[in-house]
Amino acid sequence: MEPERQVEIQLGHLCNNRCLFCVSGQRTAMGEARPMAAAPILERLDAAYAAGHRKLTLLGGEPTLQPAFLEVVQHAVDLGFEEIVVFTNGVRTARAELVDAVLATGGRFTWRISIQGATEEAHCRTTGKPRSFQRILRTLAHLRERDQRVTVNMCVVGSNVASVPRFPELVERWGVEQLHLDLMRPLDAGERSEAELRAMMPPYSEMAPAFEAMIEGFRALEARRGRPFDVNIGNLPYCVAPRLIPWTHHDGEHTETIAIDGDDRLSQPWNKYLVKRRDKLKPERCRRCLMHDRCSGVFETYARFHGTDELVPIDAARLAAVDPERRLLTRHLRPLARRLRGLGAVTRERGEARLEVRFDGAAFALDRAREGAAARYAHFGVHVLEGRGAPLAEAARQLADALEAEGLQPEVPLSEAIAGAPRTVAARLERLARRAPFVGLAWRSTRLEGDRAELALEADDGGRATLWLGEREGRARGGYEVDGEPTPGLVAGLRALLAVLRPRRPRAGAPAE
Repeated sequence: MEPERQVEIQLGHLCNNRCLFCVSGQRTAMGEARPMAAAPILERLDAAYAAGHRKLTLLGGEPTLQPAFLEVVQHAVDLGFEEIVVFTNGVRTARAELVDAVLATGGRFTWRISIQGATEEAHCRTTGKPRSFQRILRTLAHLRERDQRVTVNMCVVGSNVASVPRFPELVERWGVEQLHLDLMRPLDAGERSEAELRAMMPPYSEMAPAFEAMIEGFRALEARRGRPFDVNIGNLPYCVAPRLIPWTHHDGEHTETIAIDGDDRLSQPWNKYLVKRRDKLKPERCRRCLMHDRCSGVFETYARFHGTDELVPIDAARLAAVDPERRLLTRHLRPLARRLRGLGAVTRERGEARLEVRFDGAAFALDRAREGAAARYAHFGVHVLEGRGAPLAEAARQLADALEAEGLQPEVPLSEAIAGAPRTVAARLERLARRAPFVGLAWRSTRLEGDRAELALEADDGGRATLWLGEREGRARGGYEVDGEPTPGLVAGLRALLAVLRPRRPRAGAPAE
């Protein structure tokens, strides 16, 4: 389980790469980066642990260049940090001896490898070091041999963006567990000319096709492996590439950063993502976007170079077109949530896949997980969290009406009847819910009249019927009434539905149902 509180400490600016986008390599080349003394770092580790942090990231520059690196790692292990992330460019760790020295401290490690291009050409062009990619491959081999957890990070700039579709094959080969791509932040680039910054920051809309090709590659990888791969793109405006919304994010989990100031001294801890937003902007029209609350906009320098015409608010229709699987379920349900709040309900989003709705005396969850739901819609299930009897029935009616008003039709309607139905009626309703939908037959609603449940059914060819389920003296009873002439679709649908209700023949020696 991921530790709840995390801190990252920058071990100076010393670096053996010269990445185009990074201040650390530039300061090292200019002779301004210095080794860090161990004592101040150890003091900050003590304070971070005492404050409750249990995940630690060591970054640079290149942290493994610091003379105190192994001493810092050992101290963090001795303090009891549950996870230590070594954020490295993989140059020095090409020597297996260094990897083994880190592991000998006895800690639990994640190795975050800075790969600045999915091909050797792109990586070396971006880092300014001809053999740096081959050293990374040796590092990855050492880590795989030692069964270490590996993630990869890349800063996306003009010199490496075209290579990103090659990442799926790279991470699959080396057993990488996560890939994070982040768009370059100009304030982190050091002293650069306007021409250099422009070359590093092509229009995001020109980058998007490479990202989309990469995601298609990862989806193919997931299909082969039978499990998802954790890939995400940081700081890409959602509206520029809406198809990438499920893989795009701005900001992250709360992280305190202790960085190096201009005098190579450790700063006081600061909120990483709050500070990262300070040089960003969004046009006023972005307030209309369904992703407004998650998007931090674009960097001021980017807007100066390219303007903000790319930023077009995402409305419900556009979101539905680019997210047909409803991965972002709660975004799609926001109009419904507004309607429900108008009825006096309280709504709460739980991530992107679950919307909780509370009425007086009843509560529901609309969740992408449909198994075991009281009602099923095309992309989500309605689960009853609490409530019974009349309050549940009334709340269920209001929820079902609101869903219908938003144009959402159920495959299996919300069965408020189950809560108050006799035993045999409830059992048959649940059996039908498990087997629905029935080909060509829509189950429109369920109503409880005394001890009898009535199901409104409609066939694709317009035929309608009411199925009733009752109980007398503990024995199941039922039947149906056709509205007008039975259509072929209605007849076929009723046959399929009644077959589900028909008692199964008992196996030899088994009691009858």
